[in-house]
Amino acid sequence: MVMRWLYGLCLLGLLASSALVHADAASRLVERYVQALQQRDDTALAALLTEDTRIKVTLLMGQEPPMVISLTCAEYLQQQRALWNFASDHAVTVGDRSVSEKGEGASVTFEQKERYKLLQGTLNRNSQMTLRTRSRDGKSIITEIQARIRQW
Repeated sequence: MVMRWLYGLCLLGLLASSALVHADAASRLVERYVQALQQRDDTALAALLTEDTRIKVTLLMGQEPPMVISLTCAEYLQQQRALWNFASDHAVTVGDRSVSEKGEGASVTFEQKERYKLLQGTLNRNSQMTLRTRSRDGKSIITEIQARIRQW
């Protein structure tokens, strides 16, 4: 009986330790994601994703119904490059993160604020972001991006 209890306690400790490792790796991954956006570094951003990363964007535009768009990784990277090439004074800030364990990885939720000049005007974008992460080949990657974006 005592051995079972000790075994259970050790197993619980290992699971808690694994959760902390996933959460820590996910937090570091988000730091690299934000840095890639701030530095307009498409190579660094692409390195955080895989070809099968799923991107789902919900656009909230005034009184109109929300528009949901699904993008492939290549389309997402193309959209980022286009923004960086045509916009000026692009600034990105990220709020506090909430990290939760999700199976073999983690889910990180945060608010992302962007401001940039495009054509003759200044645009603001507030996004509620969720990045799902996983460890693949000993490296943390983003497997899914969900964004709820309000732009004005």
